[in-house]
Amino acid sequence: MYILGIYYGHNSTACLLKDGQIIAAASEERFTGIKNYKGLPKNALSYVLSEAKIDSAKLDFVTLSFTYMAPIHSVSQTGKSSLTNLLLVLTTPFQLIRNFWGKLAFRFPSLIKIGRMFYLFSIYTVGKYTRYQEINFIANFLKIDKNKIKLFDHHLSHAASAYYASPFNQKRALVLTLDGEGDSFSASVNIFEDDKYTVLAKTPRESSLGMLYAWVTAFLGMKPNEHEYKVMGLAPYAKKEDVDKLYKRIEHIITVDDKNLRFESPLNMSDALRFLNSELRHIRFDLIAGIFQKLLEEKITYWVESTIERTKITTLVLAGGVFMNVKVNQRVANLANINELFIIPPPSDESSVIGSSYLTYKQIIPQAKIPPIQQIYWGPGVSKDELDEIIRKVEKSKFHKVTKLQNPGKKIAKLIAGGEAVARCSGRMEFGPRALGNRSILADPRNIAVVRVINDQVKNRDFWMPFAPSILEERFDDYVVNSRKCDPYYMILAYDTTEKGKKELRAAMHQYDFTIRPQMVKKEHNPMYYNIIKEFEKLTGVGAVLNTSFNLHGFPIVLGPKQALYTFENSGLKHLVIEDYLIQKK
Repeated sequence: MYILGIYYGHNSTACLLKDGQIIAAASEERFTGIKNYKGLPKNALSYVLSEAKIDSAKLDFVTLSFTYMAPIHSVSQTGKSSLTNLLLVLTTPFQLIRNFWGKLAFRFPSLIKIGRMFYLFSIYTVGKYTRYQEINFIANFLKIDKNKIKLFDHHLSHAASAYYASPFNQKRALVLTLDGEGDSFSASVNIFEDDKYTVLAKTPRESSLGMLYAWVTAFLGMKPNEHEYKVMGLAPYAKKEDVDKLYKRIEHIITVDDKNLRFESPLNMSDALRFLNSELRHIRFDLIAGIFQKLLEEKITYWVESTIERTKITTLVLAGGVFMNVKVNQRVANLANINELFIIPPPSDESSVIGSSYLTYKQIIPQAKIPPIQQIYWGPGVSKDELDEIIRKVEKSKFHKVTKLQNPGKKIAKLIAGGEAVARCSGRMEFGPRALGNRSILADPRNIAVVRVINDQVKNRDFWMPFAPSILEERFDDYVVNSRKCDPYYMILAYDTTEKGKKELRAAMHQYDFTIRPQMVKKEHNPMYYNIIKEFEKLTGVGAVLNTSFNLHGFPIVLGPKQALYTFENSGLKHLVIEDYLIQKK
């Protein structure tokens, strides 16, 4: 049974399940070069079908991880109906009315409930029409019967993605979701047990923690829905005593109703920027990052503890974009009343479509067993034809030297042990925003000078942002203070470091609080990458490397040889390895 999943919102994505197992998944941004691309993921769709060597006629079902989308997110880039075009034209005057209403609701919070009723009415009426249009468009594009298309609630899709991908998908688990918004909600509390699930609570979008954090990101002059990780990285630099003092001014903006297991707010979070401008206009930028990171951690951990206390379930599964925040995840993992933890990689919207695909599969075959994920190298491999073309091109260049390597791992290890940064594009591409060795820039994790080198050459990151390490599985406890509640294969959880870690991973950690966001490298998951780190260990005694994503600032991670060479030539990088070829600048 083939089930195709499509998400066409923020960072549109396609995935393909074969008999309940993920065989391919990729986001459209990698193919277009447009970060967080919105729209029908045509290239990603073509890829996942080609990976299975099938065409759309072989599909049993197609699934979407939401039930309603606003007209502005229309997937049909061309050929929109006249009514859809009219709705898009009306967006501007509607926004003016919404802004006026927002000013009133900010001063008179009792209006928020009235505003939500109007919002839900408009979503239902307009969304019902646009859903019909989008289903028809997708059916026509894929040349399939529209009855094959199934839609699932966004937060249910998030929950299913994490539960069925987890090692706990045969047992009773507490599944929490938390994001900006989806299908008019921002959080949910669920209990899953195999093919059965119960939704215990949902938080309306008006009380969204994720939306608040996005507004904070914008308030600090960064890009919302993309740069939240920069706010998280900045937060530790704020003085704790100043953060604690200022926190009292904002802690009321979100509260946890521990009886109903949901978040509540006296404001509509769509209007949170008004609060920020009113209360925090002249506060230092690092303090703002610090207080809202603290807010996120405090409210979420209390919410988690409340749900565990209510349900008595200590196996916890997490999904939704807010759980991209690795410091929040660290706080949750350290809670005493959690025995087991799994966070879907990545927890953001890219993986929601995996959840709707799982739900479709379990709906059709309830007794089917879904294998937990072991690794997430679900993207395209390196095309031999494309690689041959690239090698022929650079061999003719007087600016490059090309070497065919007998042992790529040994050569890469030698280069990085000598203080060089090496870009690598080999094997299948990782799914999600974290480079896990196959589309990475690698360096010596001890060499603090290499941080500036990589930033100057290619990354152009903010000065406070840390790099991350990839650590051999057998050396993990040497460097990491590990709770062992969650397998750290996917760079989705922060950890404190040991004294040895502070010394040997100095360049691959947060420079203020010495935490790391590690990838534990298991040989079975990626033998070639494991070999690189093992060779580096032979040379240096260090069982880890610095690993950062292979991309230019503002661009997605590279897809294949073509994008790898472009990034290499438009940066200060000196060494590029594509499969077993080393390309160097003369």
